[in-house]
Amino acid sequence: MIRILIADDHELVRKGLISVLQAAHPEWEIVAEASNGQEAIDLGEALRPGVAILDLSMPLQNGLAVTERLSKAIPGIHILILTVHMAEPVMRQLRRAGASAFLAKNEAPMKLVAAVERLLTGEPFFASEAALRSTSELPPEEHIPIQYLLTPREIDVLRQLVRGLTNKEIATVLDMSVRTVESHRADIQVRLGLDSLGDMVRIAIRDGIT
Repeated sequence: MIRILIADDHELVRKGLISVLQAAHPEWEIVAEASNGQEAIDLGEALRPGVAILDLSMPLQNGLAVTERLSKAIPGIHILILTVHMAEPVMRQLRRAGASAFLAKNEAPMKLVAAVERLLTGEPFFASEAALRSTSELPPEEHIPIQYLLTPREIDVLRQLVRGLTNKEIATVLDMSVRTVESHRADIQVRLGLDSLGDMVRIAIRDGIT
């Protein structure tokens, strides 16, 4: 029995992935759905699925952190990462963490089933040959820029924070409510594991969010 965990903070995305998988393989069991990274870790360690399909950008813990944790906790687990970004440094870092596949979200409806089938045969499924390099060849300090961990709207908010704008000013510039700005700001801190505005600005400048 193939047992699968799916983690994405959007319910419609999770339901769509389940629909695609079960249409092709009704015998595959979806053992759990997680709406954030910490939930994915907790459910994964409790249920020990054979396959985990993870969004890279999730609240509480991102897909990279979840990959590292589940790879250590569940030897032999096959981990497939879904993301809107396809940068080679990201793929290489994910592979080092233990991911077995890397798929763009817009390709998921067409390639998800094939990717999982390939994983189950023991073969990796990556979008770039560069990602297949031995992990010993990778720069030890390579990190994933925050552009690949935040949503486009969160990047917009962060860019305005770097400019020194208040929540109210950001709401005006981005045409959203102050409450929405506050929500995005809180999500940014949680996703990146930061404690203060100063940390957010420092990391944003480091990764070119100006």
